[in-house]
Amino acid sequence: MKNTTSVIDQIRQDSSEATQYRRQLAALAAIGIVDFSLISLFQMGYIKKLPDLPGKVFDTEKVNSAKDAVILGLPDGVISLGAYAATMFLAMAGTRFRKQSRLIDVALGSVVLGQAIGGAQYMVNMATVQKKVCIYCVAGAAINFASLKPLVKLFKRRD
Repeated sequence: MKNTTSVIDQIRQDSSEATQYRRQLAALAAIGIVDFSLISLFQMGYIKKLPDLPGKVFDTEKVNSAKDAVILGLPDGVISLGAYAATMFLAMAGTRFRKQSRLIDVALGSVVLGQAIGGAQYMVNMATVQKKVCIYCVAGAAINFASLKPLVKLFKRRD
């Protein structure tokens, strides 16, 4: 048990630039997990109605029940949850396993970039096809776009 504690202590006390960027990515992913947990529970039928902002343009139910909200036969909320969890996992793994960190960071970058591309694509879909907005999806896209900044900094660092 002492070995586990020392690993956690090492990670928590790591003040390297790379670890700071990985922590930022993990924090954004954690917010995404909260956001997309709500969407997923709605898509699974556990939550019957999610609150919407006032206005005719906002329709979370329509957006998250649409044919476009299914990827690989699964609701997209659950897929996004998996991507956010993978982001957190890879951010931690990159910090923990320094010798493999560049390879892990490439995998991390792939997930984060994929999320940002997916978010952009879905924003266009909401605006042009569905003509309705899901505020939870907009928040998710904003999280995905915000994740690009620490990702770019992670790859530009010089350590």
